[in-house]
Amino acid sequence: MSFGDKRLERDRMCLGMLKDSQELCGKSQLLLGTFEPNLGRRDGSRGDNGGEEGILRQEATKRTDCLISRTVQLHTVWKMCVEWVPSTMYLVKRHQIYWALHDVPKALQGKLGRRLAKSLETGNKLEAERKASLLWLHDWSHKLAGGGRRTEDSQAFFYRELVRNAETEREREAITSHLADIYSDRDYAAQERGDAEAANANFRQFKIATGRLTPLSEHLDAWMDSVADTPKTKAMKRAEVLKLEKAHPYAEEVTAEVASKWIAGLGKQASAKTIGRILSFLRGYWKYLRAQDVLKADPFAGLSPPSTARRRASWVPFTATQVVDLRKQAAAGGDHELADLITLAMWSGARIEELCSLEIPNVDLQAKAFKVVDAKTEAGLREVPIHPKVLPTFRRLIGKRREGCVLAHLSSNKFGDRSNAIGKRFGRLKSDAKFGAGHVFHSIRKTVVTLLENAGTSENVAADIVGHEKPRITYGLYSGGASLEVKRKALAKLRYPAG
Repeated sequence: MSFGDKRLERDRMCLGMLKDSQELCGKSQLLLGTFEPNLGRRDGSRGDNGGEEGILRQEATKRTDCLISRTVQLHTVWKMCVEWVPSTMYLVKRHQIYWALHDVPKALQGKLGRRLAKSLETGNKLEAERKASLLWLHDWSHKLAGGGRRTEDSQAFFYRELVRNAETEREREAITSHLADIYSDRDYAAQERGDAEAANANFRQFKIATGRLTPLSEHLDAWMDSVADTPKTKAMKRAEVLKLEKAHPYAEEVTAEVASKWIAGLGKQASAKTIGRILSFLRGYWKYLRAQDVLKADPFAGLSPPSTARRRASWVPFTATQVVDLRKQAAAGGDHELADLITLAMWSGARIEELCSLEIPNVDLQAKAFKVVDAKTEAGLREVPIHPKVLPTFRRLIGKRREGCVLAHLSSNKFGDRSNAIGKRFGRLKSDAKFGAGHVFHSIRKTVVTLLENAGTSENVAADIVGHEKPRITYGLYSGGASLEVKRKALAKLRYPAG
């Protein structure tokens, strides 16, 4: 065979390899969600029917380069696809055939059953792993996510994870190059069909896959880890970001105009104070995103609560008679714990959580006083006299115990608050008594302040009793506070009807 014949044979062999590679590309692109493999020219011509050695060699050389590049890409993609299948999805071999299994979370078992199972119809482990990755990408991941994302967007997020989890720059470049081929083919096909909507969706998915669109909550957990807030405050911040994400899924889409409309919309349902808090939360998140070089600008900068924001009505105090009646109704209904809480509040003016979390070591029955050591403000840290009318209740609740809370049987919610459940019980109690939204447990605190005022107690002494900021600059800055005896004399003026 002449040298020219050998080269011609080599070129023919390369074209044969190319056909095999195209089949492999088809399988790979099927896995990655595209069904239009096309390594040749846009018109689909192959250039291998001309019969002239020069044309054949030129075409083979060009496609051989493509083959080598694509082989590297496909090897990387296959490897990462298999590795990306979650550890919760596992394979078992039954009668020489592999099956894919995945336990279903309890929340979805009513809809999906206890376990997802499907035969992979192969006894080859490598092939089973590849089929399992395909099954996960196109089916099970959507079922277990509750069908929240469209299939195309889910594929884009899958690609995004592939790029992010690439171990080397070479792997990352291979995946990115492969994605460019996939989305350019889809874009070309959409334009050929005249489908502008599909072309726009394809462009959005490409930006998701390559990290140019950031899911709004993608950095939320990292932000939560970086802030020194209470669990309750963190939950509130998280909730506001997720509400915004539901309407605007991607951070880059939250422009200044979008942010302005979002805040304006809140004015119809929230007070100016609440909107101000939400603005603070969102600005904090955007500050974090900017610090991480995710975004360049804060769309919430310069915004303030709209003038149309709903003014929250102030809580309305109960009358002394109404407080006594509520306590009697709680006891008559068998809720003696709630009756005790009302008793403690009506004679002290303390906040509900202050009383529910009051620990026995902070109660001095000899000195007839208790200390509030955990409060929202510095003014809230105080010593409160125990009124003679409530002293028997304290003694009964504490008994011979030396540790624990005075109200021993309350449970804490996930934020550590012990007042949550009993507060709801009070809400039902006052609703049954025909009180509206303006009356809450905090209204008892207002009742105490009102009774103190009517009894001639100075505003500064009343503030020291209930833990308010001092209303006068001089007292607020320079006074050490009223003495325990002064506060005791003031509290002794409280009067309630018998009952």
